[in-house]
Amino acid sequence: MNRISVSPLNKNFSSSVILVKNTTKKILSLLKKDNCCIEIFLVSNLAIKKINRVWRKKNKVTNVLSFCEPKNFIHSPSKFNFLGEIYISLDYVRSHSQSIEHMLVHGILHLLGYDHETIKDQKNMERIEDRILKKIFSKF
Repeated sequence: MNRISVSPLNKNFSSSVILVKNTTKKILSLLKKDNCCIEIFLVSNLAIKKINRVWRKKNKVTNVLSFCEPKNFIHSPSKFNFLGEIYISLDYVRSHSQSIEHMLVHGILHLLGYDHETIKDQKNMERIEDRILKKIFSKF
C-alpha cells in the first residue's frame, strides 16, 4: 500500500483531489512501487511561479515541479519510503490543454530519478510516460 496526500491550495481545485489520488495509485501500481509516500499540491500559476523562482531560480510559470526527499533527511521511522513532493499548477495545465494524468506521471518519474537533461534521457522518459499513459487511459 502507498500513502498519497493531495492538498488543493486553492478551493477551486478541490474537485480534482480524487482524480489525482486515484491516478497516482494507478501510476505507482504500474511502476510496481509499494510502500511509497508522495505529497501532491495543486497550486495556482502564481504559487508555482514563486516556487520555481525560489527553488530553481527560474522566474516563470510551469506545469509541474517535483522535489525529491534530500539524502539523509531525518524524519520519524515509517514503513513508507517518502519519495518527495509534486506541485501541479492546475491553472497552467487547464489553460494549455494538458492532462493532469500526464503531469502526475512526469512528476513521479522525476521523484524516481528519471530526468530529461540529455536527448537519450528525454526519449527514455517519454517512452515510459507514453507506456504508462496508455495503460491509465485504457481499462486495466
